[in-house]
Amino acid sequence: MAKQIYVLGGGLSGIYAKLTNPDAMLIDRDDHITISTRLITLIGGMENSYAYKPRNIDLKENVKDINFENREIVTDNGKHEYSKLIIALGHSYNVNNIKGSTNIAKLETIDDAVNIRKRLQTSKNVAIIGGGYLGVEIASLINGKKVTIIDPHDRLLNHSSPEASEYVNNMLLARNVNITKGTKVMEVTGKSVITDNEEITSDLTIYAGGIYGNSIISGLPIKTKNSKILVNSKMRSLSYDDVFACGDSMAIDGKSFPATAFTGRKSAVVAMKNAMGNDIEFKYENNGNILNIDNNYIFVKKNGYRKSFMVNLIKKYVNGKTDKSLNKLARLKS
Repeated sequence: MAKQIYVLGGGLSGIYAKLTNPDAMLIDRDDHITISTRLITLIGGMENSYAYKPRNIDLKENVKDINFENREIVTDNGKHEYSKLIIALGHSYNVNNIKGSTNIAKLETIDDAVNIRKRLQTSKNVAIIGGGYLGVEIASLINGKKVTIIDPHDRLLNHSSPEASEYVNNMLLARNVNITKGTKVMEVTGKSVITDNEEITSDLTIYAGGIYGNSIISGLPIKTKNSKILVNSKMRSLSYDDVFACGDSMAIDGKSFPATAFTGRKSAVVAMKNAMGNDIEFKYENNGNILNIDNNYIFVKKNGYRKSFMVNLIKKYVNGKTDKSLNKLARLKS
């Protein structure tokens, strides 16, 4: 039997898993990483290179299937036998339940960000589906347009404190952003968004709602929820003892967590260490998230919010740590 640990997916979680065990084999279809948390900055005019980083991988191949019984990874270049497997295939947006989903712009790749940036030049009315971190940040970047956030919950940032939600809500209102709460999107046309309450004019509709795991996961013979692999607190699959998942590819006891770099890194380290024979539990900590509204960084916490010069420094530190990890991976030999 093979004694090789494989990591599928070279996003942030996959990278941290590989750095925890440089002897593991990392498979990804690209030899670069798109840092999804930075895609939004491209809409605001940042250079594409800010969200695009080269990195060293072991096998540049596209995963097609996984045979868990035979412990085989099937790619477009053949089969690979593993002893332990860590799945870190990232996330996707599922808009298929919305009629007219082809009229919705998503933010998953650099090309998506560039496309949205170009369309903003000619659009007058912009609708954003989702009032979480992504939706709020996108709305704050758009100037000179009529912007409407459509959210199904009774307040923005519904996973944060009411105080933080109210503060962010008022900041957006001051920027003349329209906010529609408690509303479900039924259909999107090229000219409007039809909800269960009204029709909102929109020539550009951007999806910023909840995320799912990679679509390939939903077709695998393994226990999943929303295309995320069901794992226990040790990141071990509920279906196979030799399979682990982390980041946006996992759901612990059916529960997903905010798609933050902190969660992605910590879950990846736990997954790899346990794949190597340790017995460590992942404990989710809501340490807050840094939100950028009109170039003002706000530290949104579970019990409130904070804005100060220190928050800007923390954000720079986090970005620097991410770049350092990517540079370290680029130096690893295949």
